[in-house]
Amino acid sequence: MRIKYIPSFISSGFVKFSVLAAAVTGWSYAANTGANSSPEISRTVNHDARIDALHERRIRFAAEHGVANPAALAASVRQSHMADLLISVAIEESRGDPVAVGLAGEKGAWQVIASHWGSVPEDIYGQAVQAERIIRALLNSAKGNNKEALAHYNGGVAPPGESYKYAERILKRATLLKVAAN
Repeated sequence: MRIKYIPSFISSGFVKFSVLAAAVTGWSYAANTGANSSPEISRTVNHDARIDALHERRIRFAAEHGVANPAALAASVRQSHMADLLISVAIEESRGDPVAVGLAGEKGAWQVIASHWGSVPEDIYGQAVQAERIIRALLNSAKGNNKEALAHYNGGVAPPGESYKYAERILKRATLLKVAAN
């Protein structure tokens, strides 16, 4: 025997669950009930205009610094809490080119040496995740000292003075990006 109707306490529970799920996931739900109908739910995406504007400023900043595909670079780090730093490193290392290859075998937009950090992904999104993992590890070992971590990113275990100048350039560019983005 098939049930031809949904009891009202179940359908109202479903609507409450849908609204709760919407709050958690960022969707907005609207429930409409008619006299003789089941709840009708429509959903739309809530866009945060501020986040979209920040993303657009990052794209412009990358374009101004010679990145060939600034939208791809900005999109690859969009979900990262260290997006400005990652963009700055990619600009310094390769102008954000995901197929760049360095003289010492470094690969990708962030010029990662595969023998030190594992194989470099082909796509810029995978490269961004790898670069963030590397920089976070270096930040942890440098006890949060950005300049020290970036010097090690550039110069290895015993970075030369040139690597500290590299770190200063990155941090200056990241600050400029943060100011431009805000």
